[in-house]
Amino acid sequence: MAFKRVSQTALPPRRWALKGYYGDGKSTFILAMQQPTLMIDADGRRHELKGGELYELSEEAADHRSVERIQDLLDAHMPGSDIRTIAIDSVTSLIGVSIARAMLDNAADRNRNKNQAWVDKAEKMRLLQDAVTAHGSHVLWIWHLEDAQLNGKAQIRETLPETERERLYRSLNAALRIVREDGRRGVLVEWSREGPSGMIVWDDEGHWKGVPERIEAAIYGHDGGIRPTAGAAGPAATVPATTMSVGAPAARRGGSSWEATADAAATGTSDGVLTFYGPAEAVAWGVGQGAFPTAEAAQEAYDRLKADAKPRNAREMYAAWIDLVHEPQRRRA
Repeated sequence: MAFKRVSQTALPPRRWALKGYYGDGKSTFILAMQQPTLMIDADGRRHELKGGELYELSEEAADHRSVERIQDLLDAHMPGSDIRTIAIDSVTSLIGVSIARAMLDNAADRNRNKNQAWVDKAEKMRLLQDAVTAHGSHVLWIWHLEDAQLNGKAQIRETLPETERERLYRSLNAALRIVREDGRRGVLVEWSREGPSGMIVWDDEGHWKGVPERIEAAIYGHDGGIRPTAGAAGPAATVPATTMSVGAPAARRGGSSWEATADAAATGTSDGVLTFYGPAEAVAWGVGQGAFPTAEAAQEAYDRLKADAKPRNAREMYAAWIDLVHEPQRRRA
């Protein structure tokens, strides 16, 4: 038989999303991925990285911001290359250009069909995903977190819009976020296709050395004697580590004002307890934990719990939701 049997032990390619604040070390995480690495450098920062085996997509800066050119160059040069990882730093700059252009053109009435601009944006995201995943390499998608305000309350905003994040999930097997605590930094596994999530793998050696391998160990259970730590000490220790799973795609539904803007809408609180960004992520987490067969079923349970429990704030709601999802009878085979 000419076909090769699929290995039962080989791990899947690292198709990861990584987000964090400016200066958190997202770009340097690229150097810890398997080398050589090809950079799609939409942010124009590839020359700041030192070390590793870095290759650039093109010497022309414009090529790094054109989805069509990215596809053409990858198709032309990836086959037969020894590139192990493709890093997109950042996808915000790539897709953000299309979003900004669509908004400006629509506002200026330059588009006869205003919906077409958003269709074009969606097609670019699909084309980009297919272009970078077509060659079997590891892929690292990077975008940013920023502090923001909504109705006078602090929020953490992701620079990649929710609709684009949802589209991206079909190409991911893990979503990661850089976190900091007591002067150290680590990577929180917000979601994984395999199921395990909520773990924090700390960068104990510096420069993210060995962190990607430990993330894989945490997700796929091949710990090799190395186990990630879960959550912060103190109050956070009372919250199950899996409650930190956020960011998976979900049906968008309206929520109460405190769900949209309360303290738990951010990635963390003053006592170090990590929680959901909002109701959509909470519902998606319930589905991902195997407690509900569909997002619709999870949403119905969420709404019913909210009506019955009458929580005073988002923290109480999410705590009740976590308890409900963790009920043994809700685990599906």
